[in-house]
Amino acid sequence: MEAPSSFGGQAVFCTSCGRELLGTQLLCPYCGANITGSAGVGKSETAGAAWMPLTAGILDIVAGAIGVIFGIVVVMLGTLAGGLLAVIGLPSIGWTLAVVAAIPVTGGTVAIIGGIYALKRRIWGLALAGSICSLVVWFLGIPAIVFTALGKSQFG
Repeated sequence: MEAPSSFGGQAVFCTSCGRELLGTQLLCPYCGANITGSAGVGKSETAGAAWMPLTAGILDIVAGAIGVIFGIVVVMLGTLAGGLLAVIGLPSIGWTLAVVAAIPVTGGTVAIIGGIYALKRRIWGLALAGSICSLVVWFLGIPAIVFTALGKSQFG
């Protein structure tokens, strides 16, 4: 059986991952599925949702970067405030701020890693964890969670 190609000017999509196929391929270059005789013609159902993981990944990375930057600023200000407040007898406030800053730094880091996996469409659970952590860091996590959850079929 020959490999699928373009049918009458319409694109051919992998029925497993929904990505567009180029030329006459026997295996999908994105997910590795055997596409001989099983590729869909035109716009497939899963191909319509391909933008969701991409959007979720971008939102995760942006929210994660904001969280990491915010956390670093709070650590610096907390350390500075701790030094200044130690002079008047309140040294624990600066360290408290520095410890609290670990939350957005850690959440932001997980959000960035999850965003990268969402962009690559790999390890859906990690991409979802990144979206959830981006919610803790910034409000961009709400659409990121929705897009990651709805785009689950796009992950390989």
